[in-house]
Amino acid sequence: MSNLNSILLITRDKESQTTLADLLARSRRPLELSAFAIRFPDDVKLLESFPLLQLVILEVRSISQGVRDIAAIATINPRILIIAISREKQPDWGLTLIQAGADEYLANPTNRGELEDVLGRAALIFEQKQKRADARGKVITVYNPSGGMGTTTIAVNLAVSLVAKGQTAALIDLNPFSGDAATLLDLNPTTTLTSFLERESSITPAELTGIMTRHGSGVQFLSATDEMGMGAPDQMPSILNMMRSRFGATVLDAGGSLSKSNLDIFGGSDVILYPLLLTRPAINNAGRYLKALKCHGFGPDLVKVVVNRYLSNENISMAQAEKLLEVTLFHTIPNSYMEINSSIYHGTPLVTGYPRSPVTMALAALATRVTTELTGNFFQRKPIPAPAPFEHGFFSGMPAAHVLG
Repeated sequence: MSNLNSILLITRDKESQTTLADLLARSRRPLELSAFAIRFPDDVKLLESFPLLQLVILEVRSISQGVRDIAAIATINPRILIIAISREKQPDWGLTLIQAGADEYLANPTNRGELEDVLGRAALIFEQKQKRADARGKVITVYNPSGGMGTTTIAVNLAVSLVAKGQTAALIDLNPFSGDAATLLDLNPTTTLTSFLERESSITPAELTGIMTRHGSGVQFLSATDEMGMGAPDQMPSILNMMRSRFGATVLDAGGSLSKSNLDIFGGSDVILYPLLLTRPAINNAGRYLKALKCHGFGPDLVKVVVNRYLSNENISMAQAEKLLEVTLFHTIPNSYMEINSSIYHGTPLVTGYPRSPVTMALAALATRVTTELTGNFFQRKPIPAPAPFEHGFFSGMPAAHVLG
């Protein structure tokens, strides 16, 4: 077993920081405390500054914030070992934090014996987690802020195509206003994720599976929102982590503005497919949103533009669209109005209703590209450059940007 030689300590105040740093320094085990923070960074992508980080010790004082922090850490790097610690004597906290993605929970972090026991298991747990991370499923978001771009049609048929290629796949409808994924699959789910969470404060992996509806193609379907147009629940980051552990691919049908809930969903995605029609209004709108997405940290390495309903005699060519948007178009799906309209009307996916259609073949090719290129880490995000280290003191060598007040 290899030593844990890259550790990030996240505490809520300087007193906790000093106590835990001292315990770790006096540990019998060969540990190296690489960085620390006195609050969790607002921009969780800062963790990407440490691509080789192995262990995060996270102090939890609010159970809801702890669940969100753990989900954020696991989303950015599923290989990181997470030990949650707390001085709160709440009997159910341990189970809740473990379900959220923590690997260990320590109720009394000042007890040196218990800390040593946890650290003694950490190296073995870390190696096991690396193997699980290699098998984690991918999250593919199909997003356009406006209706009428074919977002839902692509999402539904992409999920079915992935199953046809031997993947286990789930489809989640996150579009609060124009999501019609259930209609396209001829399903009538009785429970949405939002309505479930109105009755319960959290959801377990078994409960999540229980409220999903299985389509005849093998796709597991879940509607995250209710009929009143409420957005995706705050627990989506931790829910996506559950989905990764159960499905080879999870396809999200998303729409609406760049709200916090949508940005959280994008942050938990391996790739964002942006459907585009080659019309002037659609291209103008895409230009604005692609620039806004890039400002939020979702650039061309993550956001891929898919031309939908393409006709060879379009007024705007592919080359002109690329020049206007300053991006390379990722994939093209041809137009076939009669087949698409019939598929929607009958609630039968194109993949099963029209297996030889050019549209079906283009969707199957998209599924292949997404699968192979994700497997090859094509969509790996570039790490943020590490900030300069401290020059003096106990924490010399630790990145200054990680000492936050």
